[in-house]
Amino acid sequence: MALLIRDFKIGLDDSAAILGNLGHESGGFASLQEAKPTVPSSRGGYGWAQWTGPRRRSFEAYSQRAGLPVASDQANYGFLFSELKGPYRAAIAKLQAARTLNAKVKAFELAYEQAGVKHYESRDQWAAVALDAWHQAGGSPALPDWAVRTAGKPASAQEPAPAAPQPAPAPQTPPSAPPVPETVVVQKPVVVDPGELHKPVTKTKTFWTWLLTILGAPLAAFGGLDFRVQLVIIGLIVAFGIYGIARRAQLAQAVRDLRTSIEG
Repeated sequence: MALLIRDFKIGLDDSAAILGNLGHESGGFASLQEAKPTVPSSRGGYGWAQWTGPRRRSFEAYSQRAGLPVASDQANYGFLFSELKGPYRAAIAKLQAARTLNAKVKAFELAYEQAGVKHYESRDQWAAVALDAWHQAGGSPALPDWAVRTAGKPASAQEPAPAAPQPAPAPQTPPSAPPVPETVVVQKPVVVDPGELHKPVTKTKTFWTWLLTILGAPLAAFGGLDFRVQLVIIGLIVAFGIYGIARRAQLAQAVRDLRTSIEG
């Protein structure tokens, strides 16, 4: 608690709230290895905060770089420090913004621990234990040798947590490579429908012209001929009329397909 107050400029209740969370996670700093991992067959959490998955691997890598045993207080506080100064620095602001001790416990859990199962009652109890221990120590506990300030920097801060890796820059085109000339496509307007082929068949003058021809020509031109001759002529006119309308419809569909392929 004294280290947290010193290194993060936070209040007594703030530090007790952090210890309440750490105390719950580690069983009062007595069980660094998670006994029953949430994910079966996984290694589970480890350390004061029960760092799990990628955070556990980061903690282990941090301890190895610093040359510290993963079970040591120095390694655990050092990594806690690096996370709260790095990727989880927002947890301190949320902690300080909360009003009561229990609210601070919850705020820190949500911002830093992010546990699947909260157990706030247990975290609140450990925070009360931490606060009571502080008062029993007279409010001025002695710091371990590794935590004494050295040249204005806390020895607990072995190194900040590494920042997220930045994507590698895209390879540049060698200067000697000549630029590829850009292909310029000039689009010209295409007249695809000079004869109303863009319209539906029944809405064109062609359709109605053929239709009236089919209906009116037999009555107007051949009324006085032998009925058999009339039938032959009528059959030819009707056949040509049907062919003309059907052919026009096919052409219209072809034009629409062509327009779609040209215009997208």
